[in-house]
Amino acid sequence: MYCPHLYLSVLYSFFRHAQQIKNYTLKLICLHAIASILIAINWAVFILASINGYLLESGLGYLLAPFISIALGAVVYREHLTTRKTLSTVIAFSAIAALIISAKQLNHWTYLLIASTWGAYTYIKKLTSLDAINGLLIETLFLTICLALVTIFLELPVVWPYELPTQSGHLIWLAGWASIIPLLMFSYATGKIPISITGFIQFILPLTLFALALLLRTQAISNTSFTLIISTAGLLIILITYDLIKPRQP
Repeated sequence: MYCPHLYLSVLYSFFRHAQQIKNYTLKLICLHAIASILIAINWAVFILASINGYLLESGLGYLLAPFISIALGAVVYREHLTTRKTLSTVIAFSAIAALIISAKQLNHWTYLLIASTWGAYTYIKKLTSLDAINGLLIETLFLTICLALVTIFLELPVVWPYELPTQSGHLIWLAGWASIIPLLMFSYATGKIPISITGFIQFILPLTLFALALLLRTQAISNTSFTLIISTAGLLIILITYDLIKPRQP
């Protein structure tokens, strides 16, 4: 967490967004503090799931999360959902529900935590008026302070990157960029496009995780579950492609 904060500080100075500090309010700071806790829980669960081979549960979590975004966009922001998109969403959600029921020995807490935290994080990012860099700066600074306090008071051992083997040390530093760039792009996009569209774009990640679970064979997947995954993926790809290529009305 120290690395992302260092990188964001550099980016913050580079883009010269310091003048936006005057726009910081207690409400915005609290919003981003909550967002930082949500994303920390989300990534912690995702990392633990990946280490322990629960790629199917991770994919289910991120597959369910966009439905939360779509629902929030329709209910809270009153964003219009066409009949076709609503029907496709219901069918896709039904396929996911069938996948959960048919799959055996799933770690239910994994996909529930991933779905709820990422869906709520998306919702909070839509509420803020700060740009992507300022928002992520507050979030990483808050988490850095929390991590430092926990480390000090609980006397947790700290392993610095330079104490690791050369290859591992380099990977740790690269992990900072790998953490910041996707969140930075996501934060920027969330403020520019409707939250319902954000939800549909998020289907790309879980489909990638499902593909990895199948290729790496980390978990046994039944023929029924495999068929449901392929059917759901095909439906979502058709839905997203149609939205991208359909002509806009003048």
